[in-house]
Amino acid sequence: MNTRALIGLIVSLTVGVAGLFVLPALQSAFGLTFGVAFGLILAVELLSFVGVAVSIFRLYQTRTFG
Repeated sequence: MNTRALIGLIVSLTVGVAGLFVLPALQSAFGLTFGVAFGLILAVELLSFVGVAVSIFRLYQTRTFG
């Protein structure tokens, strides 16, 4: 099992779940409209999805040297 991929998976999942709850705080803290705040969260969620996909792809990949 690839430890770096497992850590990446956990971090990506944590960021993705946290993004679900950040929207109201982002709106009130920075005075953003719903559309702008939603767009920022959408971008973070997309990056989190890519992180999860890459981590799952590499989770059980064996390393080859040489």
